[in-house]
Amino acid sequence: MVQYILLMSKLDTQINQIYLSPPQNKKTSLILYEEALSTNSQVFILAQLKDLLRKSEANDLKRISEIILTSFRNNKKLPGETLFEQALSQVNQNLADLAHEGHKSWVGKFSCLICLKSGDDIYLANDGLTSAWLLRRGEVLEILPAEKLNRHPLKTFQNFTQGKLKDNDGLIITTANIFDYVSLELFGRLLNQYPLPRACDEISKILRDSLGIEQAFCTFLLQFSRKIAEAPVSMPLQMSYAPLPEDIAVESPGPRLVKLHLPKINLKGLKFPQFHWQYFKNLTRAGKFFFISFTIFLLMFVINLGFYALKINAKKTQDKINTLVTQINTDIDNTQSALIYKNDDEAQAQLKILESDWATLQQLSQDKADEVGPKVEQIKNQVNKINIITNPKVYVDLKRHPIFLAKSPSGFLFANQDSNSLSLFAGNLNDYFLLNSLKNNITSIAHFTPAGVVVSTNNELHRIDTTLKQFELMMSISDADIISLKTYATSLYALDKNDQIVKITGSNNKYQTQVSARGEFNEARDFSLDKDIYVLFPDHMIKYVSGQPQAFPLPAMSDSLTNATKLSVASNIYILEANKKRLLIVSKQGALINQIYFPTTGSLTDFSVDEAQRSIYLLDDNKLFKITF
Repeated sequence: MVQYILLMSKLDTQINQIYLSPPQNKKTSLILYEEALSTNSQVFILAQLKDLLRKSEANDLKRISEIILTSFRNNKKLPGETLFEQALSQVNQNLADLAHEGHKSWVGKFSCLICLKSGDDIYLANDGLTSAWLLRRGEVLEILPAEKLNRHPLKTFQNFTQGKLKDNDGLIITTANIFDYVSLELFGRLLNQYPLPRACDEISKILRDSLGIEQAFCTFLLQFSRKIAEAPVSMPLQMSYAPLPEDIAVESPGPRLVKLHLPKINLKGLKFPQFHWQYFKNLTRAGKFFFISFTIFLLMFVINLGFYALKINAKKTQDKINTLVTQINTDIDNTQSALIYKNDDEAQAQLKILESDWATLQQLSQDKADEVGPKVEQIKNQVNKINIITNPKVYVDLKRHPIFLAKSPSGFLFANQDSNSLSLFAGNLNDYFLLNSLKNNITSIAHFTPAGVVVSTNNELHRIDTTLKQFELMMSISDADIISLKTYATSLYALDKNDQIVKITGSNNKYQTQVSARGEFNEARDFSLDKDIYVLFPDHMIKYVSGQPQAFPLPAMSDSLTNATKLSVASNIYILEANKKRLLIVSKQGALINQIYFPTTGSLTDFSVDEAQRSIYLLDDNKLFKITF
């Protein structure tokens, strides 16, 4: 008989954030930060400093955040409740010391909420205009109310609570001013109507309209879920007995020493030179004794000297290792400090120093490097804004292994190089059965409203006549080598590797062309456009404004772009690098927003983005994956 045991995993945390602070806001400083203290505990910090009179006062919030983080890191080996109490006690003491040292500008302006998740337990403490709410079974409960702004540094964190989380609980940690613009009733309705990521997006849309030089908002929306695995365990339900001797497998013998047979050498007939040390033979017995004693002493001295040198060298190496470990921890703190203040350039610079020190430590001691390796990898992922999706959801199973993907008004278009491989997914997957074939391979596909489904082949564009079920030549472009089609507004655009981007307009089966941009496109991989045109190359991108090229600065990353393949432009810029199985999300100012890795995918060829639904569609051989971001 087989028993089944339910293996209960720990509660996983899905983190959603709202961080809205316009550049012109000089009176408010915000911090929104989370850190894994161990495999079982995680700390979340939300802090605000209001009514700043001078820009330098924002540094006080940096000092306070470092005090809080350092206190929790120093106590991270303690169990949850003890960790929270000890860390909070140190925070209060250190904040009082900070005020006594003369840094008092933050008193009366500071608001903060600290949340520690340890296993299934949460511990919260707040000060000032911050609050915490629990979403459980559709009901929104206030578990830590906001306070008035505290004007005494010795009474900073006196309001606290604790509780136990359940599967599918949600936790909202927020600045209290959010309820001046999103009513509590609307806030609760959004949380109940949508999953937390969507609710986060809807709340952000409302708050963006309220941003100003004196208003800023930050919020953590956390979702906790537990995965349950059922594992069969083969064991008798009755009493177990020791196995019989015949039931025990005989262990195979261990490795045997192999006897080495050395070649036999015949020494007969060989004559060795004979050395006569006349000086030694002429010495007296006392002289010979002295000579032998001195030689032994000299030999022992040289051996001891060698051991001493090795010991000194080992000590120097160990001191260097210890110094490097200390320096790496300092590098990590400096990098995290830059992240707290969202200084991406400084964070990248500190990360380079950290990686250099860690590489040196690997050469000196791989064991020590392995000890700090997880922390280095964690901060590297934070700086490079890396998310990893290991099990993307299959949206459509395809039949014909397409390599091109395009959006149509009713769904998605798929195509391979073979002209008989076109498909449409609009709730159901339907293949296009056409009575004729194209002589050349398909290079791209698009939906162009005046013509319907359009494909490109070298210098020709063909449309599908759905009535006659056949390809119809739409137009030819002289001496062209078209590699990509894109639509924008009511026009179709074609990227010609022979140094031009062609705009196509038309109606009533009549089409006109004009050149929108010229450049050296023989190495181009893809393009996309809004009011401007963006051309993608393997390791860089060029932006064309009114037909004039401008260099587009890609963000600094530890793993820079080297082999980009596909591009999409909407409110942000999306770049697929198929060989590294990642999608880069970059702002139109060149700032890195996110890197999403898909390590379990096979052969990514194309993608599509729906920003309204916050969905990414990835084409991977005969599967279309859907990912919510």
